[in-house]
Amino acid sequence: MAASQPIDEPGQDAAQVKAFFDQWAIYRKVLEFDYLHHRAAYAAIGRALEELPHPFSFLDLGAGDAECTVGALAGKPLTRYEAVDLSAVALRLARKRAEMLPCVKNFVQADFVEHVRASRETFDVVFIGLSFHHLPQAHKRSFLPELRRLVAPGGRLIVYEPIRRAGESREEALARWWEVARATWTALAPDELEKARDHVFGNDYPESVDAYAGLFSEAGFARPRVLFTDPDALYAGFEAGV
Repeated sequence: MAASQPIDEPGQDAAQVKAFFDQWAIYRKVLEFDYLHHRAAYAAIGRALEELPHPFSFLDLGAGDAECTVGALAGKPLTRYEAVDLSAVALRLARKRAEMLPCVKNFVQADFVEHVRASRETFDVVFIGLSFHHLPQAHKRSFLPELRRLVAPGGRLIVYEPIRRAGESREEALARWWEVARATWTALAPDELEKARDHVFGNDYPESVDAYAGLFSEAGFARPRVLFTDPDALYAGFEAGV
């Protein structure tokens, strides 16, 4: 489809690879020290997947290197796994991670919003982790009905994203995140912490739990079930059925 391209073409741009791994090194530290509460989030997602009544297909949007997602899928009755990410480098890593999954696999290099709008396939589970929040609320609202098309009857949408408290503005939520990050993200060097801050302040549009519930309902999903919330109310996982 037009929004996609193969991930194994030769001649990968060296600058692109370096830029990816410069950013990925910071993200790997964030994972290692569990600053985004990945362990609790993906444990909760794994438990939710265990509740599915039959073998299922799984679409991973904004997959990155898929390490945490593959961990949550390990041992589950998976029939098909598809990973979508804009970075060819990330998808190469995801392909390696996903070798352990005994199912049909596909890896697509694309912007996940464009990919969803162009796709006509359906999946039992559609997952977005730490990517959906890059869309402002109006874009989330227009995108969710497109996403709803891809969830098979009886299927689930699962998201794991930053949140804000009820009544809290975006600016207040980001300022609160920065207070926590400055105090607790001690494994990051000062320049790495600054890069993390610049990324969050430039790209993050968290929503409250109630705002997410309203957006999902408008798009035809059931009211979401909260799978987990971190102690600082900065990140949460949701599951919404159809």
